[in-house]
Amino acid sequence: MAEYGRPDYWTLRAKKEGYPARSVYKLEEIIRKFGLLRIIFGERSVREGGVGEGCVREGAVREGTPTILDVGAAPGSWSLWLLRQMKGRGKLVAVDIQDLSIMSQAAAARNSEPILASNANKPMPAGESIRASEVAGATGAANSSVSGEPIGAHFVFVKGSILDEPVRERLRELGPYDLVVSDAAPATSGNRLVDQARSEELVEAVIGMALEVLAPDGALVTKIFQGGEERRLLTELRRHFAQARAFKPQACRAESFEIYLVATGFARAD
Repeated sequence: MAEYGRPDYWTLRAKKEGYPARSVYKLEEIIRKFGLLRIIFGERSVREGGVGEGCVREGAVREGTPTILDVGAAPGSWSLWLLRQMKGRGKLVAVDIQDLSIMSQAAAARNSEPILASNANKPMPAGESIRASEVAGATGAANSSVSGEPIGAHFVFVKGSILDEPVRERLRELGPYDLVVSDAAPATSGNRLVDQARSEELVEAVIGMALEVLAPDGALVTKIFQGGEERRLLTELRRHFAQARAFKPQACRAESFEIYLVATGFARAD
């Protein structure tokens, strides 16, 4: 069994590429495997007929500006990766009870080249990064207000818990969203049954939020600790999404009992 304190390939790679946590590669694999880059790049399926009929005109997309919600964002690896892909398009909203550690990187991410596995080692073109002083909040001091701190025109950080109604209401105001992602996890106690129950409560809150704020054809990615309830949650997700399945990325530690629920093709019930 690997020791969590010993840097592995993913940890070393994250440090090299400027991410505060190795979890970024879990998101990257999920995004690529499930074809979610089209959402990040502002491409959405065009449907003929009503929502739920599933009649998608093959190859037809419309370009737009994505709005993405990152739940449990601290320390900020997922948000930073998303910002680098979005490259100034649309809006990213991040929420967490802890401060983010990526404020200066977020300032530069707007004009950076999207960083995928194929171009992760390419340097940023000279002169393309923007000064941190030009972006509100780039000093790293996070706003504790539920109203949310704008970090430039395309990034908003809301400090608080997804379980608290004032936070949820602010997230509704900032939506709707084309993609909701969550790497949120409860503070672990060492008791697996307790940790599983806390994880399920958190995931149910994320799913409930997603069902309220997702735009039609949107997608959801959320982490859960395995314990049997993931099957029930997948059944629930399939009532609202065209597809839903569980997936464990390669970057997950072998001894970890976390998996991700991935749901695509949201159909809003009006």
